[in-house]
Amino acid sequence: MSGNRSVILGLFFLFTLGVLGYYTLFLTDFTLFKDRPEMTVHFSETNGLREGDGVLVAGMRWGRIKKLTFDPTAPIEKRVTVTASLDSKLPLRDGFKILIKDATLLGGRNLSIDPGPAEGVPVPDGQLLMGTVQSNPIEGLGRLVDASSAGVQETIENMRVFTRDLKDSKGLIGRLANDQGLADDLAMTVTSASRTMAAMEQIAQDLSAGKGTAGQLLANDALFQELITAAKKLTTVLDEAGGLAIDVRRGNGLVGQLVTNETLAKDVADALAAFRSVAQKIDAGQGTLGALVNDDSIARNVELITKNVAEGQGTIGALLTKSDVYDNLRQVTEDFAVVTSSIRSGQGTIGRFVMDDDLYQDLKTAVRIVQRALEEFREAAPITTFTSVFFGAF
Repeated sequence: MSGNRSVILGLFFLFTLGVLGYYTLFLTDFTLFKDRPEMTVHFSETNGLREGDGVLVAGMRWGRIKKLTFDPTAPIEKRVTVTASLDSKLPLRDGFKILIKDATLLGGRNLSIDPGPAEGVPVPDGQLLMGTVQSNPIEGLGRLVDASSAGVQETIENMRVFTRDLKDSKGLIGRLANDQGLADDLAMTVTSASRTMAAMEQIAQDLSAGKGTAGQLLANDALFQELITAAKKLTTVLDEAGGLAIDVRRGNGLVGQLVTNETLAKDVADALAAFRSVAQKIDAGQGTLGALVNDDSIARNVELITKNVAEGQGTIGALLTKSDVYDNLRQVTEDFAVVTSSIRSGQGTIGRFVMDDDLYQDLKTAVRIVQRALEEFREAAPITTFTSVFFGAF
């Protein structure tokens, strides 16, 4: 009895060790009595995910895959249902992601869950969860190779055509490879380019040494300051020009009035039109000035008059060309000056009459006496007339 009991106890011990070993080796998240929450996610495919594969949250192991079911009648995006057993409840928020990812490059899959940002709105329990499958790098590389195989073949074919054209001296490179003259020309061009680069290097050195105008601008600080000063002056001039433009737009000054004052602008336009009309009349020979400008006979008469004056003909000619006439005229003016001087000094009858105030007062008194006599005569005229008529009757 004790032997059978020992055998049974040994078998139970082995069975227990086997169970523990199985869950230790294959199901590391095994718990015997703990209630584990579950999460159901729908996929279009699993890409090799198996029951027992791990569930990772932010890279941490959070459970295992409990069951995979396939429903051929369901929509393609929900035909695979994955049930995950979690170590603890995992709240999801808006922006969560559920991916089936490769555990290593050599194989194995994991269900990776990103629960979403902390500020996201919590996802209610019972909401339908959809997941995606991350592509395998090796499979992606294979698809890339398959997609690029046609391009690789085309590239190889292009290289073959290129080498054939190169051998047949087609194109510039083919001619360079087979035409010695063209190769020599290219060599000369390269030599010329080298010389040009050397000359440019020399110019750069001269500029650094301050040679020439550009070199002075780069090396001479005084010249640079003068240039800055000139630029500032130019800026000031431009600012003043801008101020003048503002004044013109505001109607300040004559130019501003001409630009903004329509009445003044019309007056100027009318004046220009009148001036144009006068010019047209002069050009047409109208009026005295037009006749002077356009009539050759008047010009000839003026020329004849100036010629006669130059030759001493006429009064003006004699006055301008003959000295005796000039002397007589000068003598007359001198005599007239003497007479006027005598008058101003009160000499002679006219001088006393003009300059003597007593004589002026006497003359004024005499005029008054004559004026009074005339008035008395006018007053006595009616009586004299009546007396003459009355006594004439007898």
